[in-house]
Amino acid sequence: MIEVVISTLMLALGSMGVMSVVDASTRNNYRVEQSQVVVNVLQGELERIKELPYTEVALTGLPAHSADQKNPSWRVSSGNFAMSSDGTNLRPLVANGSVLAGGGTVTGGTLSPTPKPFSSGDVRGVIYTYVVWVNDASCPEAVCPGSQDLKRVIVAATLDASAAIGERSYQELHTDIVDPDVTPVSNAVPGGSGQEGTFATFWLTDTPCNNSDRQPLTGDHNTHNTLGTCGAGMKTGNTAGAPDLMFTEPPKLDPDLPPDQQPLFDYSTDVEPLTNPTGDRGLQVRNSTLPGCIFSPSIVDGVPGQKVHRWLSPPVPSGLQLLLDGDANLSLWTRTLNGATHPGRICVFLFARKLNALGIPIDVPMVNQEITNATWFPHEEATWPKDNWTEISVPMKFLYAAGALLPGERLGLAISVEKGGTNPGDGLEFMYDHPSFDSRLQVKTSSVLPIFD
Repeated sequence: MIEVVISTLMLALGSMGVMSVVDASTRNNYRVEQSQVVVNVLQGELERIKELPYTEVALTGLPAHSADQKNPSWRVSSGNFAMSSDGTNLRPLVANGSVLAGGGTVTGGTLSPTPKPFSSGDVRGVIYTYVVWVNDASCPEAVCPGSQDLKRVIVAATLDASAAIGERSYQELHTDIVDPDVTPVSNAVPGGSGQEGTFATFWLTDTPCNNSDRQPLTGDHNTHNTLGTCGAGMKTGNTAGAPDLMFTEPPKLDPDLPPDQQPLFDYSTDVEPLTNPTGDRGLQVRNSTLPGCIFSPSIVDGVPGQKVHRWLSPPVPSGLQLLLDGDANLSLWTRTLNGATHPGRICVFLFARKLNALGIPIDVPMVNQEITNATWFPHEEATWPKDNWTEISVPMKFLYAAGALLPGERLGLAISVEKGGTNPGDGLEFMYDHPSFDSRLQVKTSSVLPIFD
């Protein structure tokens, strides 16, 4: 009799375990379904808005602020919208009646600030739409004056709470819309058709340049030593390896995760801060102990690959060239280590990776037009961004004797952090290859943009 009771109890416990696994699997599958549906709905809404005339891409009125921090309208404040989910990085909303930089007010907007419901199968929720003004730092003021260069559309969706899943964080997607009546500043490389007199955009990646396209991120890792050639492949420590790749397509969302849950990886697990060593993310570039801007670090300065980081574009295709007009801009997401408060100064280098007569790679620097004999472009902040990732812009006016990148040549970028004093900390953090932190280099060209393979 006791054996029967024990057998029955074990069967019941086993059944409960199976049911628990099935229940968890069902919940996870439903979460994935929800995320994919929301991404599809938001992308469809952005595509609809992108088809509107430029003047109609504006709100009919200002959206109301929400006291609920889980609501995207919590980021609405006095005619502004916070681009960061923590309420920082405010930008003015584009709404009928708001002031235009050139005089007058915005009219013709057709986008409602009132949230609207959506449903797809058994997934239901609400869509919120916001439009803000953006200053395109990569476009010279002579071409794009003022702070209203383009419009950024943000669509966000909240899901109805369900007993099975409960309440979830909202998801959001962004897109920039340029006035077709002004000089275009967007990149034409990904589309492949090319435009004249525009900016070629290269997004920084965590992929070594011996690859022809971006590789999926798989987790944290030691700092890539990027001081060698592409043929050397990925190396770490004191062994010179391939620079990382500057790719011609922006980083993409992982469709299995909501936008606000895209992972942030540590690209420098061998450079950990003394306090909160697991809290750092992205690339950590350590201060040089040598004076000035360093392009080729010495072993006497510590681990060279931790002091300078380099990227290379894909090679220019055969039969084409990339004419360089002498204007570039680096948009870079950065912060201090552990939220420390101190000034900071970085050195940015632009160069061409060429092959000499013996087939040996050589780097030919771009010369800074604004600093005599300088082959670097400094950027300094009295208080370097801390706590939250912040996007900085480094405009560059340069001279390049050759004038153009020829077939087989690559455009190069390097970053170093100047020695202590200017940077009292042990280094600075940089984030890239992430949908929300899309660090990128834009270079102006008057040639038809080549299609980079």
